[in-house]
Amino acid sequence: MKYLLNENGILKEWENFISIISENAIARSITLESWKRCNDLGLERDKIKFKFLSDKDLKQKVQENSYLIEASKLYMDSLSTSLINIPHIVALADNEGWIIDLRGTPEEFGGKQAVICLGASWSEENIGNNGVGTAISIGEPILVYGREHYATAYGGCACIGAPIICNGNIIGAMDISVPVKYANLARLHILIACVNSIESTIMHTNSNDSELVSINMNPLITSELIATTIHDLKNPLAVIRGLGQLGKLNSDKSKVDNYLNRIIKQVDEMNDMVIELLSIFKPEKLIAQKVASTLEEILFSFEPICESKKIKLCLHKNEDNYVNISEKLLKRAIENIINNAVQIMDEGGTIEILTEQDGDFIIISIRDTAGGIPEELSETLFEPFTFRRSGGTGLGLFMAYHTIVNVHKGQIWFETELKRGTTFFIKLPIAKDFESSRIEEYRLV
Repeated sequence: MKYLLNENGILKEWENFISIISENAIARSITLESWKRCNDLGLERDKIKFKFLSDKDLKQKVQENSYLIEASKLYMDSLSTSLINIPHIVALADNEGWIIDLRGTPEEFGGKQAVICLGASWSEENIGNNGVGTAISIGEPILVYGREHYATAYGGCACIGAPIICNGNIIGAMDISVPVKYANLARLHILIACVNSIESTIMHTNSNDSELVSINMNPLITSELIATTIHDLKNPLAVIRGLGQLGKLNSDKSKVDNYLNRIIKQVDEMNDMVIELLSIFKPEKLIAQKVASTLEEILFSFEPICESKKIKLCLHKNEDNYVNISEKLLKRAIENIINNAVQIMDEGGTIEILTEQDGDFIIISIRDTAGGIPEELSETLFEPFTFRRSGGTGLGLFMAYHTIVNVHKGQIWFETELKRGTTFFIKLPIAKDFESSRIEEYRLV
């Protein structure tokens, strides 16, 4: 029970906390609403209702939800591995809040004595608001921090949770819990990405569309991608914490402003990393449209920085047929390729984009004079974290490859010459009709 709080010693603090939150106009409504539900259910915050399945009923629950457990296994392993040096729980529940799979160090949180074990009920009606029960109740991702928990005993924990939804129905929920001192909001975004992929996996596993089911990604790469991204998020968080501490100790406005600007830069870097990861796991549907307008928008967005660096931008539209594309994803993939070249080119140069038709395909060529790609990077260039420029996420070219090959059923390759430049080629199938593609989500594993 090391990281849980007992009734003695915090009851007064709890009352003060509730009083402050209740009187605070900016209090999180989601917390107040969950407290009201717990109160209406007759739950006593210092007397949570432990409820467990029998061994027989737990076995039946596991069998009934075997597809959910199997689809979630890889992500639970990855999330737990990323927290290896931190006391933690990664829990999977069915749609009623029964825990059907578990990772981490539950014994450090009290184990069965604290209703943290397989077969335990984490529904709101039994233990109050939490990452599983509340996520199921409201059908949305949730963060419950410390004494935001209605149940007194869990005041030392921070938990995040997200419902798992399939065909509009909640089929379960996943939760990550840690001691409050290790709380990290960025994990909520990572958890949502994992849940999105689990939902896609289940949807496409149950689909009769053999073409969709056949598309998949190496689970080891997916696992490494999640774990490495979570690990990399720790670096800017550490910087932000340090800058915040310096800011508290310093009254010099110019220095404080500098700290704040650096914090904003670190947060932007984290945000970019999370956006990259989310876009990989849950793309939009494909719609038949011409690509020239998308290319024009991309070049327009790069004009200011290219002008400042004296880089010449060119677009040659030799062909502009309709292609089934996710405009946002395709745009970001091409932006990542161009941005890598722009960041390297400091004193002039050229970036040239060309479109042409090759049979039933459109080929987009992106040529730069950025100096070429070293031979040691060429074979693994499209793998995650192979190319990590300063200020980059290391996911850009991996996301570009995934977007072109898996989402758009195209091809991407490059030709490079050291000290001269590189040309990336993107080959996309021309749309045979102009109806929207039915591919709304894509399964990674």
